[in-house]
Amino acid sequence: MFYSSPHRVIDDEEATGQNGSRQRTYSTDSYDDTTLHDDDPVDRIERNTEIKRHSNKYSGEKNAINDAQSVKYTAYTMKNHNIVNELRNVGVTVLSLESLSTSGLIHYMDAVTSMRLGESNDEKCMLYTDRMGRVFNVVISGGAEGLAKNWSIVQASYSGWIAIAFIPFLIRVIASYPFTESPEAAFPMAMNPTMLLFVFGFILNNETSQSMLAMSIFVRGSNSVGSHVWRSGTLTDYPRLGLLTILTLASVATEKMQQALTFAGSLLGCLIIVCNLGSRAWKKIDINPIESSNMFTHLNQILASIIAGLAFPFMGLRAVDSGPDETDEKEHAEETIFDSSGKRGRQNIAVASTGAALIFLFSDVKQVQEALGFDFSSNKGIVNIVIGGWLFISSLTSMFLCRRLDASRSKKIQPFLRRDELSPVGWVVPSIPNIVIDPNLSGSKMIMPCLSVGSDILCVIIVGVLAFLIISIGVRDLHGINTSAFWEF
Repeated sequence: MFYSSPHRVIDDEEATGQNGSRQRTYSTDSYDDTTLHDDDPVDRIERNTEIKRHSNKYSGEKNAINDAQSVKYTAYTMKNHNIVNELRNVGVTVLSLESLSTSGLIHYMDAVTSMRLGESNDEKCMLYTDRMGRVFNVVISGGAEGLAKNWSIVQASYSGWIAIAFIPFLIRVIASYPFTESPEAAFPMAMNPTMLLFVFGFILNNETSQSMLAMSIFVRGSNSVGSHVWRSGTLTDYPRLGLLTILTLASVATEKMQQALTFAGSLLGCLIIVCNLGSRAWKKIDINPIESSNMFTHLNQILASIIAGLAFPFMGLRAVDSGPDETDEKEHAEETIFDSSGKRGRQNIAVASTGAALIFLFSDVKQVQEALGFDFSSNKGIVNIVIGGWLFISSLTSMFLCRRLDASRSKKIQPFLRRDELSPVGWVVPSIPNIVIDPNLSGSKMIMPCLSVGSDILCVIIVGVLAFLIISIGVRDLHGINTSAFWEF
């Protein structure tokens, strides 16, 4: 285990098992400037001289810490045991990381980011102590800053109701694909791919963004965005990028290829929306996260998100929150605040379901379809039965699960730490600086370590063969030899 109880802090040797003894933590008793004042120039000069002499001894480590600008207030005035004890005394879980080799650091970070450290609102921090006894928060860089900012924007702007209201339209597009040969119009799909591209690119921007990150945090239980980046090394939203690419190609394709690409884009877009809804619903009703770390982990979290998004999608709505209900005045105040009956959530679900159903009914009117250029006539009966049954069953299931909403979560007090998605554990101590670790350390491992001796030769051969194919195509073109594929000689 890598995290401690409020009465115990686990150091890096116990965590990684790399050495048989603890590493030393250098004391900074002689460099404590808490008793010095700016109006004493003699003491200040002597202190600065001693600090400079001591710092030159560890100049290499100082150069490695580029962002510790507040060393004056932390490096020599705070001691490791004081900070840890103060946090431990108020119930904060502390992970202690001391000076390690690169391999030891990677091993420790891999272990921390692969496990779930308590609940998301539990206060915990990860502190690094260097050879001079300075203490820093551990945060992840390497592009994680931009992803964390984007994630906060998506979280603030996400609308589950818009996502639910658009699912029936995507089902209509999927159902309009000609699964059997039919001499109908050249383009029998319910919606034009250009219209779908506009909808996914602008209207459903937040509802289709960062689906993999959402499943990682809400379903798998990753501690933070930084933890996800370290473990996966992924900063690009590949599902959304693939969706927009498919619909862009569908917009310029013709006939059967256009139909196939439109069908694939609609199906992928529907799955992304359902996964985003399901991951938020999974978190909302407090289902245990999928913490496994094997080859089926990603598949399991995708399947769990899809099942949740289809079974109780309304739980992913922002309006279905854990706030208190309007209860009888005779009930106790504590029960009103912390023991919500879910009545408020059920009413919001009914309103959202009614709105989605009305939009679907009005879009089924022939005059509306003709005015907007849609064609929802394909398999109309089956689609209406499926959508009607899904809205009814999912609404009832979501209403039933409203009793699982925890009203006390909205009353969580966080006075000691600050939430930071760049931290591997999701929290930092605001009064001390940060040490930044690049996740490329974890992703820079050799693909095939067994070929370390001849890896350079193998790389040259692969690149050379590909370059030869490209050059050969150009040479054949110059000689007037037309080829349709690179493998034709």
